[in-house]
Amino acid sequence: MHPEHRTPTLGQLHMDLYRLSLERGRLDPLTAAIRLGVPAADTEAAMRDLTEVHLLRVEHGTVQDAASGPSDGPADSPADGCVLEYAPSSPDMAAAHLTGPINSEIQKLNRDAERLTNHVMSMKAIFEDSWHGHVMQTPIEYLTTLDAIRTTLERLTASARVEIATAHPRLPPPDTLEEGLARTTDALDRGVLLQTLYPHSVLAHQYIQQHLTTMTSLGAQVRTTSHIPDRVIIFDTSIAVITDHGTYSDPGALTVRDPSLVRYLYRSWESTWESARPFTASDSGYGSAKDELRRSIVRLLDSGMKDEVAARRLSMSISTYRRHVTELMNELGAQSRFQAGSYARRAGWMDD
Repeated sequence: MHPEHRTPTLGQLHMDLYRLSLERGRLDPLTAAIRLGVPAADTEAAMRDLTEVHLLRVEHGTVQDAASGPSDGPADSPADGCVLEYAPSSPDMAAAHLTGPINSEIQKLNRDAERLTNHVMSMKAIFEDSWHGHVMQTPIEYLTTLDAIRTTLERLTASARVEIATAHPRLPPPDTLEEGLARTTDALDRGVLLQTLYPHSVLAHQYIQQHLTTMTSLGAQVRTTSHIPDRVIIFDTSIAVITDHGTYSDPGALTVRDPSLVRYLYRSWESTWESARPFTASDSGYGSAKDELRRSIVRLLDSGMKDEVAARRLSMSISTYRRHVTELMNELGAQSRFQAGSYARRAGWMDD
């Protein structure tokens, strides 16, 4: 059967017919219809389905073998002495028949893929020499398309040898997380240290909780903090990729190779990392980060910062920020935001 052909759906009648064929050794549609009490047309159609998936095979019997009784003519008469019968095959044999052509095609495609890979990899040495020269000559490179950003991240992740340090200020969509996981799993398998920072606010989302749990189980280190200014990914403390907020339209990024700039970015990242809170898979919701998040909100309330700015600083939506503010005011018994800051300071919430 051709791989693109639709495989018949096997239902209860198919199972009953297959079981009956195993019991009798051979089976014809008329006998099956009588034994099962179903129309002969249904048994014929179902037996054709079973034949198509190689669970039954067609054999020629004689009329006296069928339910219609003995024949008056010669046993081997093709006109009225023969009847279509079906013998069962094992599911293992049926599966081998069905998947054999597919597996052969897969093996051929694998051989073709290996041949093509070897064909183009002959240019790898030339590419690496050119890439090294490009790195030395271009301290800052503008990446103005998603493809350019993705290709650069893939190349830098694949070439990382010691450490990848990252910080993400906002909640990433699930497809971005999956794409990043595919890149970083290979780096972790090579023994590269992966350290990732997120704001506390992302912990309210179940799907990122699951993602971070997967990352930590693979060997990555994950921490959360109250505020992350911007996205940065640093490779081996020598190359950094940061968000481009300049004249280029979104999405934009900069690849930074200047040693002094990269070192500054890494020290800034390291300072945030040291004060951040480690993520643990046993946490639910904000987990152990809840108290720190509450202190951050109270400090912002006390400073008089506008809701829009405060929510952006904590990497959460305005509605989420306001919901937290309402919960804090209720918990403190405060009638105003100013009063909430005063009560919180008195209760020691401002203390680190």
